[in-house]
Amino acid sequence: MKQTTRFLSLLLSLVLLVSCGEGANTGNGGTDGVTDEDLYRIVTPETMPEIHITTEDGDNSWATRYDREDKLAGLIEYTDARISVKACDAAYALTEEEAEVKVRGNYTLDYDKKPIRIKFKKKNGMLGMNEGEAYKNWVLLADWKDPSMTRNALTFYLGNAILGQDGYYTSDFRVVEVYLNGAYWGVYLLAEQQEAKEGRASAPEVEKGYTGTDIGYFFEFDGYYMYEKNSPDGDPTLEMRYGGGRNGLRGYTVKSDINSDEQLAFLKNYLDCVYLLINRANYQRLYYKFNEDKTAILLDGECKSAKDAVCAVIDIDSLVDTYILNELACDLDLDFSSFYFSLDMTEGGKQKLVFEAPWDFDSAYGIWRGICNDAEGMYAMERGNPWFELFDGVAWFEELVEEKWAKLKAQGVLDTAASLITRLESQYGQNYIKNNDRWEKRLTEGHGSLIPELETFNDSTRAQALASAQLAAWFDRRVAYLDGVWSKE
Repeated sequence: MKQTTRFLSLLLSLVLLVSCGEGANTGNGGTDGVTDEDLYRIVTPETMPEIHITTEDGDNSWATRYDREDKLAGLIEYTDARISVKACDAAYALTEEEAEVKVRGNYTLDYDKKPIRIKFKKKNGMLGMNEGEAYKNWVLLADWKDPSMTRNALTFYLGNAILGQDGYYTSDFRVVEVYLNGAYWGVYLLAEQQEAKEGRASAPEVEKGYTGTDIGYFFEFDGYYMYEKNSPDGDPTLEMRYGGGRNGLRGYTVKSDINSDEQLAFLKNYLDCVYLLINRANYQRLYYKFNEDKTAILLDGECKSAKDAVCAVIDIDSLVDTYILNELACDLDLDFSSFYFSLDMTEGGKQKLVFEAPWDFDSAYGIWRGICNDAEGMYAMERGNPWFELFDGVAWFEELVEEKWAKLKAQGVLDTAASLITRLESQYGQNYIKNNDRWEKRLTEGHGSLIPELETFNDSTRAQALASAQLAAWFDRRVAYLDGVWSKE
């Protein structure tokens, strides 16, 4: 498994004495044993790789005719295709591999350039991603909304660097050019499908037909859950009602296989219990624990602290990591969707909530009008995400955040993130210009919800470079602001 092999030595770190999660926080070659080689390495080949999608009839209408309403009606179908990967290291080239393709997404389906899902007939690796692991399912993100075309890549780097070193999953990524039946289709971001597969999400696959509740659950806090619930081919969903404040009724979509109503009911009850346990521990100093079969919580007379009670039910390092990433990014959708969890209830599993698999950050990093445009203020804790709100003002959690932030600074993770933005622009500038010429409508019509500055970047030869510079400047200010809050120096 990618995270296990890459960071096996970290699991023995002395930091476990400080933090109550399973992951280990690390420094840059310091006493806890991490070197630069342990950190996630960004891969940007000198020449941008090409993915060629060829259909039997040579028709590209499958990539243009569908919109979001078609998805809600269950009308989007796969098209048979062959996939070739070119302009890359010979070890990664693919030739005419059989697959199916379709457009994917939610509101992104209403854009002219749509994201694409590839489903191979047999497992294939893609450009060495995820340490060369082979899978059937892969995703091509269109990055239509983001004129820098870098925000999702930046997030995947940060996720792999922040969460990955503690053993939690984030999609790998490569920037590629896509061709459909020989026609240039633009620059895309190749990513991994969000799914419960070995080496991807921490939740193990569910055995086909198995109806017991001791399985792996991979699920999303999802504002679109009602659409999934009402769609003919939608994923299983559940609802929770959080008490008070901004929360109210919220929904989740389950991405792993669910074979029985009992499995779905178990997950809902588990989430209800965990939420209640954390709330009472952090704010009422009442300490609970699960009963033996994890179906109810009971007062724990032996527990002496909120931290101990909470760490028994969630992987706290995964939450610390996910919080830091989201505080850096200021994502518009944080209180709404694309917020993922894993729960391994199998024998030998953690049997705790794990926060991982960050996804869909093209509306983040100050791009959206009225959302952290000046790069200041504490955003993620105030946005209304119910799981972060449980830790608002909790001193012991803030201490863990400060400790991890110091380690990320020492490792150079934040500096590397900043350099990635300019690296992509300088290395692939001509590719981005070619994409802008192909999709000129994005530049001429813009996106009315973005900050006004970005709407003025409508020269195809300069748009991506200007947007990249704007993102880099915003990110530098954001890091400086958070450092003023979290640094003890």
